[in-house]
Amino acid sequence: METSDCAGRGHLNPAACRMVAEFFSVYANPTRISILCALRDGRRTVSELAEHAGVSLQNISQHLRVMRDKGAVRTAREGHHVYCAVADPRFLEGVRLIHDALMDGWRHGPEAVFGQHAAAAAQPEA
Repeated sequence: METSDCAGRGHLNPAACRMVAEFFSVYANPTRISILCALRDGRRTVSELAEHAGVSLQNISQHLRVMRDKGAVRTAREGHHVYCAVADPRFLEGVRLIHDALMDGWRHGPEAVFGQHAAAAAQPEA
């Protein structure tokens, strides 16, 4: 059975499907999404990312390790600081595309489509 790659450029074999599914673990956590959003304007220190996400340095380091292992971010040490950057800007585009699709669905019936979290997700950040 053949499967589309969703972009119309051919087919994904089972190994490629597993690779994509494993990468989606980056998107499966709100803190990691927050990290990606914080990096949209360029690199940030680990401390800046922890402050942005509202988590401890230890916690942000664990998330960054997952993201680095999956290839979503890259890090570089400069003096006493570790800087992080998005490995490929298309990963940010993925966040935007998913968000936009969810919000389009929300406008057509949030609770039916997205359950109890729909109303909170549509609220702008204070």
